[in-house]
Amino acid sequence: MKSYSPYLIAGHAAFVAFAFLAVWFAEERVLLIDSAYQLFHDINHESILINDNRFSMVLSQLLPWLLIKLHVPLRWLIVAYSASFVMLAYGCFLLTSYVLRQPRVAVVMVLTFLGMCSTFFHCISETFQLMFFAPMLYALAQYKLHNPHHRFLYWSALILAEAVTFFIHPVAIFFILYIIGLRVLGCNRLRIDATSIVLFVALAAFATLRMLLGQSGHDESFVPTADTLRHALSHFFSLNSFGFFRTWFLIYLCPIVLWALTLVGYFRQRLWLRLAFVGLFFPAFFVLSVIVYWQGDGPIGMERTYLPLYFFAGLPFFVDELPRLAGWRRWPLFSYFAVMLVVGFSRIYKEIPVYADRIEEVKHIAAYGRDHGQHKLIVTRSTADQLFIFNIWGLAIESMLLTARDGADQTVTIYLEEDDFNRSNDDFYANPDVYMSVNWWKRWLVADLNPHYFSLPPQGYLELHYSPDGYSLSSI
Repeated sequence: MKSYSPYLIAGHAAFVAFAFLAVWFAEERVLLIDSAYQLFHDINHESILINDNRFSMVLSQLLPWLLIKLHVPLRWLIVAYSASFVMLAYGCFLLTSYVLRQPRVAVVMVLTFLGMCSTFFHCISETFQLMFFAPMLYALAQYKLHNPHHRFLYWSALILAEAVTFFIHPVAIFFILYIIGLRVLGCNRLRIDATSIVLFVALAAFATLRMLLGQSGHDESFVPTADTLRHALSHFFSLNSFGFFRTWFLIYLCPIVLWALTLVGYFRQRLWLRLAFVGLFFPAFFVLSVIVYWQGDGPIGMERTYLPLYFFAGLPFFVDELPRLAGWRRWPLFSYFAVMLVVGFSRIYKEIPVYADRIEEVKHIAAYGRDHGQHKLIVTRSTADQLFIFNIWGLAIESMLLTARDGADQTVTIYLEEDDFNRSNDDFYANPDVYMSVNWWKRWLVADLNPHYFSLPPQGYLELHYSPDGYSLSSI
């Protein structure tokens, strides 16, 4: 434990900073696409949303769901929703460090802060949660059971932890296979014990269950076709996904360094099986990630894509290699770790204006609408391009949550439409009883909104325009 104390102290400090930022900038974190949609759903249905068979999403929604039932004001509900992800991650860190007594594994969780920037503002990110669930699963798998009579209880806890890990995101299967591989491939011989068998059988059962439940269209869209595979391999270094990695190479140099140091350690100790497994798994996952996301994505999507590299490099390094380093050699490494941690949080801080400015613009539009007695607004994409740094599908929900935090009667909704939308559809735009939400579930009735949190007056939509002189409204 002593050799990991500086890393644990840095970990606690990182979580304190993370918690502060998550509470202070709760609106910027929560009022964005998926997070806003999930909270909006939970408020209106007073239930927990599970998408695409990702059942572990329940854990982060328990606190907000309870507060919704108690009709806690929306302002504090937004803060609690943002903080719930911090609490979940820190709980995994504490459990791994002090209950399972695996501080070296807990340090792997802290590496997450080195690889996230825009992901901070997408608090619902399942990959982010996976970066804490998976190390805790490994720590539990490594736990030494002293009382054989508790074996059934231990295996039950292990299966539950594996289920939580598996059902948070499809990429979790790679994490679990990696964990099983590290357990089975010992000192140049296979170590197949009861724990490894339980992990593998449970993984097979969960994978079968996922196939029976079926994949969503969202998940299936990421499965590369033969043509995509050929194109990606032949243009690998010019793909948008690789371009993102190249742009932020200095950030991803950290897991590469840890991976390389681990391989050197395995080579010196002639741990050939672990050398081959870790040596091949890390680059194989990287190549697969580049191919699957070959078209590229926004900063949030691409960060999530490469975040697992910190786990695949960090776990074998902190578990196997760091304990073997002489005392004086640990300090340069810790210094590098601390500097990268500071860089990680600095990147988050520098990114704040991008999301804060968007929030402020929504506030200005809402205030203009209320001043003119209009709470239901349409903004076309070309107009939105002038107003916002980026435009995404959740604007109607995000604007409602932001404005309703000051009281249900302050609710204003801003729906984003394409420039050539059908203005003659009176059922959508002139109907005073209709509220438009998201493009795949567009038509809502105002009466279906939770009256404890939202209230829209019986009126149709007006179109918002923008010019150098300011805002203006017109009928549709």
